[in-house]
Amino acid sequence: MREGEGMHVLVNANAKRGGRRVAAQIARELPGATVRLTRSIDEIEGWLRTLGSPTCILSAGGDGTAVALLNALARVTPAGQPFPPVGALPLGTGNAWARALGARSLDTCVRALARHHGAVPTKRYTLFECDGTLTFFAGAGWDAQILDDYRTQLAHAPSRRLAKSVWGYVTAMALRTVPKVLVHGRPHVLIENLADRAFVLGGDGAVRELAGAGRGAVLYDGMASVAGCATCPEFGYRFRAYPFAERMLGHMQVRVYDQSALRAVRDIPGLWRGAHPLRGMHDWFSSHVRMTFSRPVALEIGGEAVGERQTVEYRASERTVEALDWRRLA
Repeated sequence: MREGEGMHVLVNANAKRGGRRVAAQIARELPGATVRLTRSIDEIEGWLRTLGSPTCILSAGGDGTAVALLNALARVTPAGQPFPPVGALPLGTGNAWARALGARSLDTCVRALARHHGAVPTKRYTLFECDGTLTFFAGAGWDAQILDDYRTQLAHAPSRRLAKSVWGYVTAMALRTVPKVLVHGRPHVLIENLADRAFVLGGDGAVRELAGAGRGAVLYDGMASVAGCATCPEFGYRFRAYPFAERMLGHMQVRVYDQSALRAVRDIPGLWRGAHPLRGMHDWFSSHVRMTFSRPVALEIGGEAVGERQTVEYRASERTVEALDWRRLA
């Protein structure tokens, strides 16, 4: 059996580290695999329809590429039929999902695949829908505004290599997002539970069911700097924005952070490593929530800024995915 037999690799042609070159590298290391370089969603769907019964389908790109693959799979896979195993190779900017699944460097992952034969070890992952998109994290407020400001800064940066790094995110936040927040202030948000049950995360890290928190119950009514949901603990660059996201299968971690911009800057080290508890942080678990803001706010889905929304719903999908577990593969 040739290395990579039964595997299919989708490579983002626009990836940070050079899609075409990486596609050639993967094809050399995994001669038994099918490697497809794509630039659009239509190309991904067309490619997926040609596959038989793959051992694993991998996305080589960032979180946006993984989200694109998952949504294309949702459109081509008949209802009630499970997705094939899916994996993520770290090739993009943040690589949150790949890192959460234990991926290290691209070379290390490809070599591990070359040594492996047969079915890949997997980890079941909950996905959820936001604004019609299947994803593993999404949020409104500062996180989305930082992404939008980061993209703007990147477009005008004299050095894209430096700007397209963790330093780029930090400077975009400090020099662009924080001044906007100081001028416009924080919005008010009402978070309603639309599921039959909801759970709260205590300061001791224990999860407890909320009494009387059925459909229509208000989980939060107050100011918010960031409000979002995730089933993936990372947000790119090993930023553990939702450190408990994998705690309850079938549920999303619902999180609100409410602090001033200057306080948030001081909290960056704790926020980055997922420290708990933090002042102004509130966490729940639910399978369906609605957030209504006092004014339109920036929204990001899977690390991609998608404009402004005033009302956002997050709903756990009936589709779960068996994701390649790099820790067990290695």
